[in-house]
Amino acid sequence: MKWSLEQLYKYHDFPLEFNGTTKYDEYIKTADIIRMDDVKYSGTARAIDYDVYEFNIHIETTLYLEDSRTLEEVEYPLSLDVKEVFGKDPDNEDMRYVPKNTIDLYDVIWENILLEKPMRICK
Repeated sequence: MKWSLEQLYKYHDFPLEFNGTTKYDEYIKTADIIRMDDVKYSGTARAIDYDVYEFNIHIETTLYLEDSRTLEEVEYPLSLDVKEVFGKDPDNEDMRYVPKNTIDLYDVIWENILLEKPMRICK
């Protein structure tokens, strides 16, 4: 889930495939989520320019949220495909800036889960 740019230089000719699972137990406390299953992620990374990398990520998990009327627990399955571009140019707004030569997907995956989480849910 974390790669240095030096490691990614090896993948100029072919894509890097990755997959795994992770937990966000410490993050859900502040996100109005009762609980969340382990997050499964998979995808590919490829170089699209010098120090510019494109990650295509598939994310799957289940969120357990409060029903907005009854406050009962509601299961909300989540499956999404995300494309993120990382690079060393701090002025380029079309990509995520890589300040320390390391690309870490942990926070990127969490941000995308939060973007897809509904504001409220009803059974």
